[in-house]
Formats: sequence, structure tokens, C-alpha cells
Amino acid sequence: MLLSYSASVILVSLALYGLWYISKDVWTWFTTLQFVQLPDASFVILVYNMEYEVEELLRYLVNEMAEGGHEYDAIVVDCGSDDLTPTILRRLAAEMTVLTVVSAPRSSRPVVEVLPLCRGAVVHVLDLTGRLKSKQFMLVVSALLKQNQRDVAVRSDS
Repeated sequence: MLLSYSASVILVSLALYGLWYISKDVWTWFTTLQFVQLPDASFVILVYNMEYEVEELLRYLVNEMAEGGHEYDAIVVDCGSDDLTPTILRRLAAEMTVLTVVSAPRSSRPVVEVLPLCRGAVVHVLDLTGRLKSKQFMLVVSALLKQNQRDVAVRSDS
């Protein structure tokens, strides 16, 4: 015999221990497979004269999208702002690749023209020109992205 009895027992124990962890990892991988892939989403955000708030709101949106784990993009439509909002939007678009900035006249609502720019299968339109306030925007973004993460968790548990 090549090895002593105690050495062969230790060797067999380590082999069984490794086999246990490999089977556990394979089982975890198999049970967490996503059989249904959620569609990617796009955000269309309409803004008008929001030079004091737009940077904070868009940074919040981009940070929340980065934590989501899915492919998101955002199209920001400047509806004819006459303050520093267009300048801030251009700077943010150059800084963040998920943002696309489009300028439109104040009288139009260019959602139909912007839809071809959206890469996601689901499009969320958030109107900050008069409908949503800043805190409401943050709550809606958080709720939409958290709901998407919760759906992923539920589907992976099933």
C-alpha cells in the first residue's frame, strides 16, 4: 500500500468535501437560471427651465440605473428652456454615455419623435415640465427600478 490508512482517509474526505461544494455550486447555478429575460427599459424625461435641479436628478437616475443590473438608457428632452439647462444637459450627456439629449420647441411634446431613439422594449415617460416635482421623480425612478429588480428576484426564485 502506498499511503497509510490515515492519509488515505484524509484524502478521501477532502475529495468528498470538494465534490460536495461542486455539486452545491452546480445546484445553485441551475436553480437561479433566468428562464424569462425581462426587457430592457428606456426613460424619456421632459425638462423645462430646471437648471438648479436637473443635474442632481439625472445623476440620481444614472446611479439607480447602474445598480439595476439591466440595460437602461435615458433620453432627456429639453422643451425649449431659456436658462442654463441646455448647457448642463450637454455637459452631462458628454459625461454619461447612457444619456441622450434632444432639444425641442416648448410648444411640442416630442415623445413620438423620441421613441425611435429608445433602445429598451419598455419606455417610461417622465414629464418634469409641470407634472412631476423633483421628489416625485426620485420616488418614481426608485420604484420603477426596484420593481424591476424585485421581478428578477421573484422569477429566479421560481
